[in-house]
Amino acid sequence: MNDAIKFDICCAARILFRAGLSVANAGHLSATVGANQMLVNRFGPSFATLTPRDILLCDFEGRILEGDGVVNDTIALHGTIHRYNPHAVAVAHTHPPAVVTFSAFRQVPEIFDQESCILAGDVAIVEEDYEGLAASEERNRPLAEAIGKSRAVILPNHGAVTSGPNIQIATSTMLLLEGMVQRNLSVAMTARATGLTPKPIAREAALRAKSEIAQIPFLQPLWQDLLMRLQKSDPELLELRPKSAAA
Repeated sequence: MNDAIKFDICCAARILFRAGLSVANAGHLSATVGANQMLVNRFGPSFATLTPRDILLCDFEGRILEGDGVVNDTIALHGTIHRYNPHAVAVAHTHPPAVVTFSAFRQVPEIFDQESCILAGDVAIVEEDYEGLAASEERNRPLAEAIGKSRAVILPNHGAVTSGPNIQIATSTMLLLEGMVQRNLSVAMTARATGLTPKPIAREAALRAKSEIAQIPFLQPLWQDLLMRLQKSDPELLELRPKSAAA
C-alpha cells in the first residue's frame, strides 16, 4: 500500500512542477499512513525529479522512521496539520506563482468561472504577516486550524496549502486554486484596462454549481489524463509504477 502512495506522491509532484506551481526544491507533499506516521518527500530533490526512493516515512514530529535522506525543519508544518486534522489524509504545500502574488493582498479570491465554483466556500487565508519559515508548531497552529475549516488555505507572501482524503484531491485542489487566482488577476487587469466593472458569480450560485459538479465523477478521469501526460513528459517515473498503484 505504501508503495502505491509513494508513487502517487511522486506523480503529484511532477504534475505540480509541469504546471509551473513549484519553485526550486521548496515544498512538501505528505500522506498519513498510520497513527503518527506520514509519507513525505525528503529534502533535496525538486518536484521535477522526485522518485519513490525520495519518499520517507516520518512521524508527525519529523523524525525519520524509514528511508534514506533528511527532512528540513519546515516538515513540522505537515506534522502539525495532520495532528490537528485527522481527516486531512493528504497535504500539499507549494508556492504557486499567481497565489503568491495574490496573497500580498490578504484577500480570498472571488469566483469568476465555473471551475472555481468547485472551491466555493473552501478557500481561506491565514490572517498573519510572514515571519519566516514555518518550522514550529506555534507558528503552524493557525494554518492547521484553518485547514480544519477549508481545504485550500493561502499563506500571505508565502504560498498555499491544500488538503484532501488522498493526494489526488489535494493536488487537484492546488491546481484549481492557482487557476482561480490566475482568473482573479486577469479579470483585475482587464477591468483596469477597459474601465469596466467585473461581476463575480454570486455565492449561492457558486455553491449550487459546486454541488452539481460534485455529482460528476471527474476526479479519476482527470487523474488518468494527468498520468497520460506524465507518460509523455516523464516516462522514467511511470516505469516505476508499482502494481498496487491506483489505476
